[in-house]
Amino acid sequence: MSLMPFVVAVEPWDLDALNDAVAAGRSSELTWLKETRESEGVKFLRGKALSEARGRVRAKFSEMRAKGTLAGTRDLIVAREVRAELKIQAMDGPYKPLPSEETRKPGRRVGSGPGHYDRFGDEETKLTGRMAVRLPADLGEQLVRATYWTSAPAVKALWEWKERWGDGPEVIIREAQRTGAATVLAVMLAGMAPRPDADSLLEKAKLQEQIITTGDIFRAAVKRAIR
Repeated sequence: MSLMPFVVAVEPWDLDALNDAVAAGRSSELTWLKETRESEGVKFLRGKALSEARGRVRAKFSEMRAKGTLAGTRDLIVAREVRAELKIQAMDGPYKPLPSEETRKPGRRVGSGPGHYDRFGDEETKLTGRMAVRLPADLGEQLVRATYWTSAPAVKALWEWKERWGDGPEVIIREAQRTGAATVLAVMLAGMAPRPDADSLLEKAKLQEQIITTGDIFRAAVKRAIR
């Protein structure tokens, strides 16, 4: 089976709880295998009969993993919950492939910055854990397409908002500080930057709320897995 890798920022305590869920899932798998081998009488069989019994156990094991009844790895648990989350959010239908130019773009999409995760400016993020996970290629592609096209109208509107209002004085100053170019000129430019009114800021916040990233789906899936 072809797999698609992802690395997701998560809350570290959620990652710890997920690891516990994986350990519990693996324990359930081992218990199931032991009981099923006993019911097949594997230890009393030899030759062809033993081979056939082992084949039945493997086939049933694979079937139950595919259904999500058994899940003893992080990949299996997260994939099961990603499928469930996409279905709950009505994002499990067909979507077009991403435009070719989008697949080559580096960096974070507009609207998925700090404000998207309920923090602002230099506020410290809680998403300090890193979760490596692999999804079946068809599910991974579904996730990428669904989040892209679901968010596309809001992303387009946010680009238009940014063109209308620019980065804003706070962003200009912060960027100048980051690059070491916090000069008098930078401060002057920040002071002359257009400032959006309250209605425009509310519009931006509402658009940001409409953006769903792959990370959002993964984090929701982890929450489902550990609750």
